Amino acid sequence: MVSKSIDNEWDWLLTNEHLINLTNILEKIGERIEGNLVCDIEPRNWTLDVMGNKIKNLQYLCKNKKKIMEIGVNGCHSLLLMLLVNPEAEYLLFDLNCHKYTIPALEYIRHSFPNTKITVKFGNSVDTIREYILNNQKETFTFDLIHLDGGHTENIFSEDYKNSKTLIKKDGIIIFDDYMMPAIKQFVGNKLKIEEIIEVKDPKLIKDEPYLHFVYQYH
Repeated sequence: MVSKSIDNEWDWLLTNEHLINLTNILEKIGERIEGNLVCDIEPRNWTLDVMGNKIKNLQYLCKNKKKIMEIGVNGCHSLLLMLLVNPEAEYLLFDLNCHKYTIPALEYIRHSFPNTKITVKFGNSVDTIREYILNNQKETFTFDLIHLDGGHTENIFSEDYKNSKTLIKKDGIIIFDDYMMPAIKQFVGNKLKIEEIIEVKDPKLIKDEPYLHFVYQYH
């Protein structure tokens, strides 16, 4: 059932068969849910009132993209949101795989979107992305969109940032998640100051306070 506390604006998502099935999988596993775009702590503890604009931005940005990369898969909620509007893209995923629910959730997604190419690399992204680049030189500078949502300590997200620069194509877009965290906000601010990146200014992007992710391109 859809919680009465959630505005009808999100009925399309909360009644979606894939979200319902994912939620059932997570409930069956019973592990505490790491916060994401849809829920936190528990599979039906919806966070759409807070994350709604992030969802809208993510879905808007991934439309018509051919190659999408995501760092941090977790329970597959953001992946599902992208697939719902762009199942034709190729998806490259990196995840630490520290939750019992991640693989079952991914297996469900792959079964539900059999015609979508989904490649997954498990392990610390500092190592797995670097290894991917070394072994797939033809893939460098080919991705249209990267959703950067991995580890939140600077030793990790700074490497994800650097490796993303090697994989994103010219004029490709990167979404740096959790921009409200002081370490990430300062890191992004420093890159803006030295003009290594530029913020994407698109009137269709929603930028309400607090701004929960930062959308940019490399110079």
